[in-house]
Amino acid sequence: MQIKNEGTLTFPGKLKGDPSKRLRDKYCRFHRDHGHDTADCYDLKQQIEALIRQGKLQRFVSKEKANPPQEQTLRRENERPRPPIADIRMIIGGTATSGSSKKARKTYLRMVQNVQLTGTIPKMARINNPVIGFSEEDARKLHHSHDEALVVSLRVGDYNMHQVLVDNGSSTDILYYPAFQHMRVNREQLVSVDAPLVDLGGMRVFPIGAVTLTVTVGDYPQQITKEITFLVVDCTSTYNVILRRPTLNSWKAVISTYHLMIKFSTDYGVGELRGY
Repeated sequence: MQIKNEGTLTFPGKLKGDPSKRLRDKYCRFHRDHGHDTADCYDLKQQIEALIRQGKLQRFVSKEKANPPQEQTLRRENERPRPPIADIRMIIGGTATSGSSKKARKTYLRMVQNVQLTGTIPKMARINNPVIGFSEEDARKLHHSHDEALVVSLRVGDYNMHQVLVDNGSSTDILYYPAFQHMRVNREQLVSVDAPLVDLGGMRVFPIGAVTLTVTVGDYPQQITKEITFLVVDCTSTYNVILRRPTLNSWKAVISTYHLMIKFSTDYGVGELRGY
């Protein structure tokens, strides 16, 4: 017994009853007598539980016992992210080639795909995740056949950001300036960027600057929160944000355009993000 020298236990006398009728191969160091093992001693367990309630054996109590399931649940509730300030939906009407038709959306997608920054971007740390797959059950809410871009909603800073394009071909995270303005981020947070963006048509677009914002993907508690550096671009778009390939890789995200869905691993299971 590690606590026997703590001076907190009250040792009882020997066991009552006929000693000849007790088991001689079992010895209780608490009663200092034969009859049962120390680990099975009811009187010892009662005293230890009383001392724990009195706070006298804290250094012997494991973290799990010190934080019972109810307290762990409450602590997790306290870690729940605070509600967003507002939703940012479609702010601007888009280009002349964009619209509600499938042909127009595909035309606009070709325009924004493969946007490249003529410079280097720091690599982000990656984490190990389990294998993630998709099934026909994941496509239950879709009306096949579809041929749409993967557009999602996620949390950027304190706002629910809608009209976020997931673009595997882009190497740059883009935040369009009208959305940036609605977020009321201090313009002093923008860092100047010298390198221009180049689209498939060869047109150069110079960003206003770069800003690092916290992005949360998924629903609590199956979610990931990371800081992402966006290039803020002041030009017309049907989207508020474009997510780049390296960012998706940093989430270890598995994307299915057939299911219009993203899956990723979290500390509390597999998270999901559905497109619309």
